[in-house]
Amino acid sequence: MISTGLERRAKGRRPASAVALAAGVGATALALTLMAAPASAEPAGRADEGSVYQPAGVIPIPTPGSPLFADVEFGDQASGRVYLSDLANSTLDVIDGGTSTLLAQVRGFTDGPAGVIADDLGQVWAGDGAGAIKVVSASSLTVTDSVGVGAPTADEIGYDPVDEIIAVTSPDATSASGTATPWVTFIDARPQADGTHRVLGHVVIPGAGPDSIEQPQWDATMRTFVEAVRSTDSQPDGVVVRLDPTRLRVQAILPVGVTCSPGGLAAGPHGRVLLGCNNGAPVLMDVVSGHVLAQYSGHDAGGADEVSYNAADGRFYAAEAGAAGPPPLPQLYPPTVMVVDGQTGRFVTDIALDAAAPGFHQVTALGDPARVYVPEQDGVHVYAASAKH
Repeated sequence: MISTGLERRAKGRRPASAVALAAGVGATALALTLMAAPASAEPAGRADEGSVYQPAGVIPIPTPGSPLFADVEFGDQASGRVYLSDLANSTLDVIDGGTSTLLAQVRGFTDGPAGVIADDLGQVWAGDGAGAIKVVSASSLTVTDSVGVGAPTADEIGYDPVDEIIAVTSPDATSASGTATPWVTFIDARPQADGTHRVLGHVVIPGAGPDSIEQPQWDATMRTFVEAVRSTDSQPDGVVVRLDPTRLRVQAILPVGVTCSPGGLAAGPHGRVLLGCNNGAPVLMDVVSGHVLAQYSGHDAGGADEVSYNAADGRFYAAEAGAAGPPPLPQLYPPTVMVVDGQTGRFVTDIALDAAAPGFHQVTALGDPARVYVPEQDGVHVYAASAKH
């Protein structure tokens, strides 16, 4: 996910773990007992031959004499749209997923957009490097509000449809003394009478260093946000943090415990999340117990960033760049999209991309059979799945 500077990149909740309150810099910080994960995980099983994904065209995105470069892509199942944070144009690109056409390029971003998500209230939220998250009307496709997050960057975003709360990360947040205190800002997604949105508060991620907090997602099983953290002071392989958006607190910290350093995260069924690992193959984790269920080694894939879950076909899609970062870092594997069955946890297939796909690190999918959308330098490539057998 994007880093500072753009180069870089309480309804019916389950009981929370016992916590001890600690001081937070204008925010809430908590100290918790870590929940243990296995020291290792077995590779996932053989490929599922139930689907074949074939190229189905390229959606051209005009850029000012430079290749397309994006941060996050979001597929909205309700509208059939794909929203792309287009860094080459500093626009939020809106694509009709059914016709594979570019509908609009929304302007108004200073240093972004970064993360992007659509809620169920007719709004699209996009992070910006100017210390605010922008709210876009899904009908007029214009910016209607800008909400400050108290830090230089509004980065990755998640949405809680139960409490109608937005979570947005600020990996570059600091205290008044300059100490790194990466935090998550929670915002009431319901507009007030004047059209503005209210900040509910911030939660500091304990032990996280600068630029280490990544993708938050809503987990319907635990009814909490789950947040990917690349590393902490005590967990170099990263953790997943459960965040309660109504009590504004950390509920649990779940060590990954295998070589990973997660950036992308997608929440699927049964409390399972798939982690896109910067180091190593993707990891399937149970965020109820904190156990690692599988690590998908042995499929010539690694260096994942964005991961998405397609509720229509019940599959995870992981953007596997094959490198730990953009060039000049070495290309260890060919770039692929790894597909994992969300119900069984089985590896399905790798969707092969162009060998020359430098900078690739986003993916989303819509429908069943799925259409998979992959931004590359020349536009958004579309791959169509065959029917499942």
